[in-house]
Parts: sequence; C-alpha cells; structure tokens
Amino acid sequence: MPTKRDVQRVLEKRDWIQLGVWAKEKQHRNVYRQFMTRIYVKDGLEFWRAVEALGFIARKIELEDENFAVNLVRRYFWMLNDESGGTAWNASEAIGSLLTHCPKTCGHFNWMLSGLLVDESLSDGALWGLAQLAQNAPQLVDPLEERIRPFLESEQPFARGLAALIYALMRTPDNGFPLYKEDGPKWSVPVDLDQRLKSDSSIIEIYQFGELIKYSIQELWTAQPLTFWTELVMIKDLEVMVTVASTTVGLCWLGLGQSVEEEQSFRNWTSRQFPKRFLMRKRGPNIEAIQQLQEYFTGKRQDFTIPLHQLGTPFQLKVWEELLRIPYGETRSYSDIAEKVGNPKGQRAVGMANNRNPIGVVVPCHRVIGKSGSLTGYAGGVEIKQRLLELEALQKN
Repeated sequence: MPTKRDVQRVLEKRDWIQLGVWAKEKQHRNVYRQFMTRIYVKDGLEFWRAVEALGFIARKIELEDENFAVNLVRRYFWMLNDESGGTAWNASEAIGSLLTHCPKTCGHFNWMLSGLLVDESLSDGALWGLAQLAQNAPQLVDPLEERIRPFLESEQPFARGLAALIYALMRTPDNGFPLYKEDGPKWSVPVDLDQRLKSDSSIIEIYQFGELIKYSIQELWTAQPLTFWTELVMIKDLEVMVTVASTTVGLCWLGLGQSVEEEQSFRNWTSRQFPKRFLMRKRGPNIEAIQQLQEYFTGKRQDFTIPLHQLGTPFQLKVWEELLRIPYGETRSYSDIAEKVGNPKGQRAVGMANNRNPIGVVVPCHRVIGKSGSLTGYAGGVEIKQRLLELEALQKN
C-alpha cells in the first residue's frame, strides 16, 4: 500500500507513471484520498500537481471501474451542496481536473461546473477548470460563453486572464468566429474591449505543463493554441494510432504509436519547444494533414503538400531537408545523408537527427536504413518502418 511519503514523492517528481502502476494494481483507494486531502489547502505548486494527479488517476481507474470518475465528481458536488457533507475546499479545481481528464464520462457536468462561477469562493477554480477543459474537450465549453463572458471585465486579474484565455482558445481558426461583434456570435467582443485586453499588462500565474507559469493578460488574450489530434489508421494490415499537431505556420509533430505514450512524448517536446504555448485537442486545424496521411497509407498519395513548421538545430534542419529529397519508394543510408550534409563521417550524428525528427512519415526518416540494408531503429518501431517501406515499394512497382 503506498504510504503518504510515497504519494508525496510522486507529486514532487510528477511521476504519473507510478500513478498508473498504482491504479492498475488497484492500490489507488488510499492514493486518491490523499490527493483529495491535499487539495484542501491551496499552497503552491504541490497543490496544483495534486489537482492534476487526481484527474489523471481517475482516468486510469475508470478503465477498470467505469463509474469511478463520475461518482467522484458527484461526491464533490454533494460536498458543496449538502450542509452535513462539510466544505469541499477548492472543489472547483478538483472537478475541473476530473472533467478535463475524463471528458467522455464526466463531460455532462460542464453546466454544473460553469454554475460554480456565481460563487466568488469557487469562481477562480471553475474558470481554471474551464480553461483546461477548453484545451482538452472544447466542444464542452462551446455552449458556456454567456456564463464566461462577464469575467472578461472582472476587476480581478486572475479571473480576467482566465476568461481571456478561454476566449482565445475558443477562437481557433476553424471555428470561424469573428472577433468583433457587439451581440454575437459566440466568442466575439466589441472593439473597445478587445483593445483593452490587448494592452492589459497585468501578470497572473497559471498551472500548465506541471509548472506555475507567468503570463500577461495580453499574452492570454492573443494566445494561438497549438492544436493536436490522435486518430486510428491502417498501414497495410497493421492498426496504428497517429498523432498530429499544428501551429498556425504548419504541421509541427507527427508520431506513430500508442496514443497515451505518444501524447506524453508530444507534451514533453512541446514544453521545450513552445514553453508558453497552450495545447488544444482539436481535429479541425489538422484535417488536411489527416486526410493526406490517410491517402498516403492507402497508396493514393506519394507526395505531401501540407506546410511544415520545423524546429531543430541547424544540423538537424539540414538532415531533415535531405530526408525530404529522398524520392517515394527509395531509401538512403546514413552515410549517404552524411555525405549530402557535408559531414562524411557523421553517420551517427545523422542517426541522432533522424531520431529527433518530430514530423515522421511526412519528413520520411523511415527511408533511411543501414548501409547493409538493415532497417535499424525507428521511433514508431521497426515493424511500422517495415510496413511503410513495403507500402511504398508496392505502390511504386
């Protein structure tokens, strides 16, 4: 049974892998109760990690107990509404985390979460929860605009900033909401309010990526989220999850592998490359990439035309540029690429650049093989690499 010190260590290290192990081994009853107790006191980073951990472990537990997360949300609302149930300190943050991590089972509580905005002691937490939900399941926030709108003019910077962030997230390009309009449509504002928020230099701290990060309200109001989506595809006879992500510039991430592990790798990469960017789970901005991938995997497409947003060292960018020059259905060795980039003895460095390529398939690192013809490593696994090469060889012939 995990001890209090074990749970404390998990929060200090943000070790969600261990949380997953406890959930799978059904050693979670004591753990989630410790998180609930820890959330009563709002005292900095550890509090926020406990909030996140509660949502994370609930998602893991509901894989075995489908009613767990729902019952936990209900318990929090009961604690808020029933006099004999005691006071659920910081319940709105906890509920927001549970809805964010378990939107399929708990998403119908979105109206009840937004209903907490009328209580001054709960509104900040509810706004934080709605901002997290907007990133993970924006369709659940979409009908709540009228309840969030008044906070754009709140006298409290934290509430004003969170409302500004929610508006920025909900105005992603594929929504088509115009920015300026007095009475609608949703997520639009008058010109004068837009100008005030654009020049609002007030600073607030928001919990993101496991840390408390400072943002100005101006930054939040003009935030451009990085959108991502995961979808099941077929590569010949192999089922594979593909995760794609885009900025306003173009496709910046494409990974193949189990959705949970791939998403975590993507989040870790994003925290380094875009430390203040918000992630938003949204298919719309990634539709073109998904469609072109589906055409490629079914042999109907050989060249990709989607714009790319590549981030790397000068050497990595040179290697990736050479990868894009490898014709469909052909392969090159690591030494071939090393020669092309002017570093004949740099096969190992080329291999590392290949490994760090964040846009697999489209930037075809799978077309680079060992000099002897061996497939060597591949981020998505050698089996996927083999399927991709077989697919291309079949279509070319």
